[in-house]
Amino acid sequence: MHIYNFDESFYDTYAEINLGALKNNFHLIKKEAQKNIKRVSKENLKKDSKKNPERDSEKNSKGENYVKICAVVKANAYGHGFYEASLALAEFGADYLGTADYVESLSLRKYLNKHGQKNIPILCLGTLKHDKKLVKEIIKNKIDVTITDYKSAVFLNDVAKEMKMKPDVHIQFDTGMNRVGITEEKILETIRKIAKLENINLKGIYSHFATSEIKNHSFAKKQMKLFVDVVKKLEKEGIKFELKHMQNSGGIFNYKNEMFNMARPGISLYGYYPDIKKPKNDIGLIPVMSLKSRVNLIKEVKKNKSISYGRRYFTKEKSLIASVPVGYGDGYYRALTNKAKVVINGKKYKTVGTVCMDWVMVNIKKNEDIKVGDRVTLLGPEYPAYEHSKIVKTIPYEITCHISPRVKRVYVK
Repeated sequence: MHIYNFDESFYDTYAEINLGALKNNFHLIKKEAQKNIKRVSKENLKKDSKKNPERDSEKNSKGENYVKICAVVKANAYGHGFYEASLALAEFGADYLGTADYVESLSLRKYLNKHGQKNIPILCLGTLKHDKKLVKEIIKNKIDVTITDYKSAVFLNDVAKEMKMKPDVHIQFDTGMNRVGITEEKILETIRKIAKLENINLKGIYSHFATSEIKNHSFAKKQMKLFVDVVKKLEKEGIKFELKHMQNSGGIFNYKNEMFNMARPGISLYGYYPDIKKPKNDIGLIPVMSLKSRVNLIKEVKKNKSISYGRRYFTKEKSLIASVPVGYGDGYYRALTNKAKVVINGKKYKTVGTVCMDWVMVNIKKNEDIKVGDRVTLLGPEYPAYEHSKIVKTIPYEITCHISPRVKRVYVK
């Protein structure tokens, strides 16, 4: 495992990425995903939880009785570090890695090849650009291609024919997101035509839930039924897919189906459920990222004195105010002003005054045990992204993705 050399004394603010938590989450989600297959044996699941699985699904649980995991690492692995998180997940036993675009996919392939993970498939979830030079690189590097229309399939097929290769493709079926993918009206006709192309391999078909975080939602059920019915119809016609996948993180927990033999977890790998509220069936996910800084200054401020820009906070009594060098320049939302907490020496304290680009202030009251140099946790298992997302009125995804590139990621086991 590649881990940065890190001298803590050099850095005030950094994001600690706990690879042990990532591994924990991966195996818990993997176990949950296996529940799609009602026939999967308890014995296989028990064995699988004791050791890292091999990537070959047939060696694990006799082929069809195994749900593959496509670990989604787009958006810099949801803020956790694209290359390092991808390498870790490959080593933990992910069957696929899911990326957002082809430049990202090619860059990841190069990195994984360099670090001993040459065989793990990469599925690009983005649309295919009709650029011959780029497509040749995609084919040469064995990136699984998402097909969202017939013209793209023909373009890919023609380039592959010239190269005498046969890339794997996954058809994206738009079952109701109305974002990208082949619509319900065109799906059967389009796939029938694509199936006749000789230089592409129909590896998979997939869709995406619009409301997966909401249990028993009528629209999610409608999407799932549409997907299953179309796939069954095509398979009766002899057009078969090795991989059929629709479940994102929410889908893994809320919408199981025996047809789904691959799942695409994203945010849950990194320790969060898709909704702000934890579900009743909490499986024990652990936040992977901790945003840390340190107390750089402590000053005594008299009663009725304002703190920071705009004078949005006044001390109610004589207080000790700690200044911490982190702010919205690091991705710590300005909207957290006067509303968030931090953890210092195991205790929570309120932030006070407007969040600055580079600073946030903390009212440590009269606690003289806190010293300059003490570590401050602004985000992590003790104070998870759910808390920030409630204040900012967003989702945990945006909180972790928002941590800026200037914050060094440090990887620990």
